[in-house]
Amino acid sequence: MADEKKQMRILIMDDDRSLLDALRHMLEEHEHEVHTVDNAKDAVTKVSETDFDIVMADYRMPGEDGIWFMKNANLKRSTKVLLCTAYANREVIKQMFELGACGYLIKPFDEEEVLRNLEFHGG
Repeated sequence: MADEKKQMRILIMDDDRSLLDALRHMLEEHEHEVHTVDNAKDAVTKVSETDFDIVMADYRMPGEDGIWFMKNANLKRSTKVLLCTAYANREVIKQMFELGACGYLIKPFDEEEVLRNLEFHGG
């Protein structure tokens, strides 16, 4: 089937619990395996224990931020990181890309935008 989408294992790192729940629900409806964490330290632990296709990483969070995550996560070469932020700052985006992020989504984003990015980067 040409229309069949690849199921992905996705980690979402964001301190906004309602956003985590909404993204998890939406992505699970599209048959993806979704894990969520609300801080960068837990995200670093998760990526060391599990292989993810995509990590959706928030930049601005209490405690450690997305840049700290990128510097401390032992990411598999095949894992793609999407920066997900409302803080659209060129310097932050540049730093995240230099540390290995492959794309970004500016909050607020809609379902179509999320799915299009996942398909492009993870498909």
